[in-house]
Amino acid sequence: MTTKKRITLEDVSRTAGVSLTTASMILSGRPDVSFSPETVQNVRRTADVLGYRAPVRRRSRPRSSRKLVLIVSPNVGNAYYANMVQAIQQSAEQHGVSTLIFTTYRDAEKEKEILDMALEMGASGMVFTMMPQSVEQLEKVNRSLPIVVIGDRNTSLNVDTVELDNYSAGMLVGRHMLGLGHRHIAFISTTLNNANAIRIRRLDGVRAVYAQEPDTSVQVFAREITPLEELNDIGIEHRTGYELTMDCLKRCPNISGIVAVNDFVAYGVLDALEDKGLKVPDDYSVCGFDNLSASRFWNVGLTSVEHHIEEKGRNAFTILYERMTGNSTPNNITRVEFSHHLLENRSTAPFHPSREKTDSVL
Repeated sequence: MTTKKRITLEDVSRTAGVSLTTASMILSGRPDVSFSPETVQNVRRTADVLGYRAPVRRRSRPRSSRKLVLIVSPNVGNAYYANMVQAIQQSAEQHGVSTLIFTTYRDAEKEKEILDMALEMGASGMVFTMMPQSVEQLEKVNRSLPIVVIGDRNTSLNVDTVELDNYSAGMLVGRHMLGLGHRHIAFISTTLNNANAIRIRRLDGVRAVYAQEPDTSVQVFAREITPLEELNDIGIEHRTGYELTMDCLKRCPNISGIVAVNDFVAYGVLDALEDKGLKVPDDYSVCGFDNLSASRFWNVGLTSVEHHIEEKGRNAFTILYERMTGNSTPNNITRVEFSHHLLENRSTAPFHPSREKTDSVL
């Protein structure tokens, strides 16, 4: 005799063509979320047809009295995000708050699912270490769950924000390179699109400076990276910097400086130049953004823009904790802005005409 298979929530979500989170919230009758009537009817009808019965929940042990904060980050492979997450966790631990880390790899759908889960889990608050793509949903969740975002200046986002102006950071790098006499430079970057607006603003800042001077140029080399690629290749930023620099050296023999979109990409730039037998800064000046701790190592010595990584993380948690404990309200949007400064290291130097490149050198 065969035993009839028990219908699970996964069966319902798969048959109805919705996410597991959506099916769970509809069938549990969650009052704080809403879906279209068609979606609700579809899920409930599917559950009835399949014969789904919600499992009887046994009395659970009392939940921990500690508050829970979700930290949302594109990844934790890049030390920029890893250091920021750790700074948030340090502050949380000092206040007796637990944390969970969720990574999106810049996938908008994952971001939406995490926002749904935050409500379902009963989290006390959320910190986004990057600008969100699902702005409308994030602002909606923020009305019932405190959220703080760490990202680029954006006055249209109605959420507490710790901000930096990456356009100004780009201008800072542009002035530095142009001031050293590098009239023709390359900008090496991972994906440049609206989901990665910080990168575009850095590039725009560099371009704005160079546009003010005649007979100058900024050559852009960028590679699009999908969320799946970012998930499966922890070294993709370094490899992108390396491969794009090799391409740049073939196509642009007149450049004397390279600006990388961040320090991890810059490490790939430095390795490519070394593999070609070229010296930094004798042959090329290289500059990055973020000022990661490794950039200050003696064997690296990368000129980079300070981004106050740890300070931003601690500041974001402080703002969030005030919301969580009732010391501020969503109606009082807090915007804290950090200023940039450039840390000059051994990877940039003045340009000399005698250093101009030829095809034979490359």
